[in-house]
Amino acid sequence: MDRILSLIRATPFGYAEEVVKAFLINVLRTGPIPSHLSFVMDGNRRYAKKMGLPLADGHSAGANALADVLQLCFRLGVKQATVYAFSKENFKRPKAEVDTLFSLMKDKLLLAVTEKEFCENFNCRVRIIGDRNMIPADVLKDLERIEADTAKYTEHTLFFAFPYTSRDDIAHAMRSIVKKVENEELDADEISEQTMENNFYYNGEAEKVDILVRTSGHTRLSDYMLWQSHQESVIEFSNVLWPEYKFCQAWWTIFQWSYFKTLAIQDAEVMELKKVEKESVKERYTDPIPNMNTIQHPPFASVTKVTKPE
Repeated sequence: MDRILSLIRATPFGYAEEVVKAFLINVLRTGPIPSHLSFVMDGNRRYAKKMGLPLADGHSAGANALADVLQLCFRLGVKQATVYAFSKENFKRPKAEVDTLFSLMKDKLLLAVTEKEFCENFNCRVRIIGDRNMIPADVLKDLERIEADTAKYTEHTLFFAFPYTSRDDIAHAMRSIVKKVENEELDADEISEQTMENNFYYNGEAEKVDILVRTSGHTRLSDYMLWQSHQESVIEFSNVLWPEYKFCQAWWTIFQWSYFKTLAIQDAEVMELKKVEKESVKERYTDPIPNMNTIQHPPFASVTKVTKPE
């Protein structure tokens, strides 16, 4: 599919690429649409090495890929998307690379979705989830400004996990709950799974993840969204490097999810129909057996031999 779009783009009728994309999006709309997608954007450094580019250019290419994927998601009708922009473990990387990633958040990554009226066109707000105490003051100021500027948009939400780990998220929720119990804002006996979800960095605003994608071939979650991935979440480990994971790859990921989700819905409907039929049959044949002594038999009748007339 990538090759087809590339050929279309190379022709004088390059606008046809948008026609093809619109058609493919309409195909997806005929089936179930996921509510929440999450992406581990892995492979920017390897892409830069592969293409002989500076490391910063690899991360910039990743930001462009993100914009392409988000356009597909929001045009399709996906309500929420989360991207793993920066792990707390990334602080162990060389300072120069950490500074590059922070700079990218300000100058490239968030601009990829805020420039060209992206948020306005898709009615999308930006939210930062993670330990804000670890973000440099100047970077945090810019990020919170973007949050404030996009807070008026409500149809879609883009969550940036920055800096984030799932264990830290769970620990943060526990500290928040303990503090509320100590302040008598919450009864310890009332603590439930929903209480935990309401006290994550998401603040109860995010639905559970339908599809979690990690690119670059690594088959691990790296301490990411361990709670939000539930029993029906689909986790896809793609061998594609993130800067190369664009419209076509994301479309195929969602198409597969939609196809198997449709089959699951059909199976559930069949099982429910069989259950209803079984109950109906059970009711039909479980009427109490009548008392034979109370049944009146028909009157006796005699049969006489009938002779044929001569």
